[in-house]
Amino acid sequence: MTRGEAWLFHVANALVAATGVGYALAAYVAEAEDPYAIVHHPLQPSLQHAHVALAPALVFALGVIWARHAQPRVASGAKARRSSGIFLLALALPMVCSGYAIQLVVEPSWRTCWVGVHLVTSGLWIAATLAHVLRRAPARARGEEPAATSPRSSSGLSSSELEVGWRPTIPS
Repeated sequence: MTRGEAWLFHVANALVAATGVGYALAAYVAEAEDPYAIVHHPLQPSLQHAHVALAPALVFALGVIWARHAQPRVASGAKARRSSGIFLLALALPMVCSGYAIQLVVEPSWRTCWVGVHLVTSGLWIAATLAHVLRRAPARARGEEPAATSPRSSSGLSSSELEVGWRPTIPS
């Protein structure tokens, strides 16, 4: 995975998380001055629109992360931060699908259900992403790499092959 791909993921993730948390606070925590108001906070519509507009960038970044980072590590047997990475992969599908379902369903009970799924999986996603990324920070600060990205891992792949765009070759 290149630095540009990593930045794409981190920026998209931060923007989607910030607009999502802001929208959730505006929609579910803020109290409207008018008891009949549909919008609880003046920024609520803007935050919702920004969240929905930015979410496809995160979905695209997730595809890039899968192809250039996660799948090669799973295929190579790399172990570093694998449990948090697999947890993130497990959260991605319900988070993304529930986000789209919120926009598509009309029945209020189903909408409430999908909002709940989206809030829970998104909250867990934010926490797990921070844990996954920050687990590497102490080793990197000491000038060390995690075991799976040492010069030659148990899979036989070098750290550059694991970290910087290694792709499996497909015979023609």
